[in-house]
Amino acid sequence: MSKRAEILQFRLDQLQVEKQDLDNRTWRLYKRKQSEQMLMLESYFTIPNKKFACKVSDTTARLVYADDQYGAIVEYVLNDRWSRDEGAERVQDSKVYHNGTTHKDLDESVIEQAQARLDFMQVAVDFNDDIIAHWNAIEKKYDRLVDSFFTAKEELHKAISDQQRDIEKLEKETLKELLTTSGVEFTANGGRLPELEVRWDWNINRIKKLKVTRLTPSGKSADVELLVKSNRWDNDKDEYVEFDELRTFESVRFDKIQRLLRRAKVNNKIIS
Repeated sequence: MSKRAEILQFRLDQLQVEKQDLDNRTWRLYKRKQSEQMLMLESYFTIPNKKFACKVSDTTARLVYADDQYGAIVEYVLNDRWSRDEGAERVQDSKVYHNGTTHKDLDESVIEQAQARLDFMQVAVDFNDDIIAHWNAIEKKYDRLVDSFFTAKEELHKAISDQQRDIEKLEKETLKELLTTSGVEFTANGGRLPELEVRWDWNINRIKKLKVTRLTPSGKSADVELLVKSNRWDNDKDEYVEFDELRTFESVRFDKIQRLLRRAKVNNKIIS
């Protein structure tokens, strides 16, 4: 890697660390917001009978048996969706899901559950508007906190994109210069050596080195020199042996060469 490339990469790493810090900050605010909304719902939905409990998320409250946290008896759900007017997530309404229950044993537990249902739904009816307003107030508070560094995130995103574009441009220039001077060498890297389509429906594979010997004025095609890993029959050894074969081809489409280089780069097959 050239000195200029090292400097560009170092700056890109710095920018990405800064962006990750802001992303982490956004995530922490999101989790804090959820926790605050959960605490808010818990403050409304309290059931006197200790045989029952209220389990909450940031948008739901569920009446459950204290010894069975999964089967909801009644569920209160806030419907949060995108508000075009405010340009953010807001709750505009809510629903109550009343789970029907069949009782085989007619005893006091039937009355206890019915009373717990009533207490739960009474809260939903009495405080629905307050809960929605409270939830949206929390949402707005954290929206403002996130928006306070939105511009910084946008500027970082642009700076990272510009830096990546500069690095990519430099890499292409460096690779093209290498391609037309000493050539580019490849390794299989646990797979196969690269291949190049030199003509329509004619691919040359197992390429160890590629060098452009002439580039047309338009830059659309090039004459290339390929060092190819081949094999042949050795009568003395009575077996096939590998050898490096130098082959040349004229007027190979340059976009095919670029495609080979892109794939080789992605698969870490270019020898630096």
